[in-house]
Amino acid sequence: MPFQFTVRTDKDTHFTGAIAQNAKEDENIALPGALAGVNGNARNMVRSIVLQSDENLAWELAFWSKDSFEDTSDMDLDAFQSRWTFVTADGIRYAGAGQYYYYIDGLDIPYLDEDNSGELHLSLVNRSAGAKSAGSGGEVVVSITMQPVGPEGGIQ
Repeated sequence: MPFQFTVRTDKDTHFTGAIAQNAKEDENIALPGALAGVNGNARNMVRSIVLQSDENLAWELAFWSKDSFEDTSDMDLDAFQSRWTFVTADGIRYAGAGQYYYYIDGLDIPYLDEDNSGELHLSLVNRSAGAKSAGSGGEVVVSITMQPVGPEGGIQ
């Protein structure tokens, strides 16, 4: 079985601000060495996503190829790669308390770190009518399982 690695955000440093409806917060998450690539080959496949949230909101994760994220002035420079969306009904709680859990697996989302920064360039987008809270009331943790892909597209 090919190697897979999990990249995980930190609730105390990533996605800590308030996020209004359809707004986003950008983060650059360090990739483990095996995912960061060798000789400029930073190609990976996203296999699964776990999102934990204090609030039950409709979340979207946008994947970008560079730490410049979107460029609204010149589409040729825009770094958008892909996205995944969870609706509020995807969030579950256990015993009616605690955080909400969102999960999807079986994904084949290509990810290329084009700026070779060794980072996953990720945005958290709030698609709910209500805003995401800032600070400890709006904590979010995202765990993404990724698999390295060789220069010719083969799984490593």
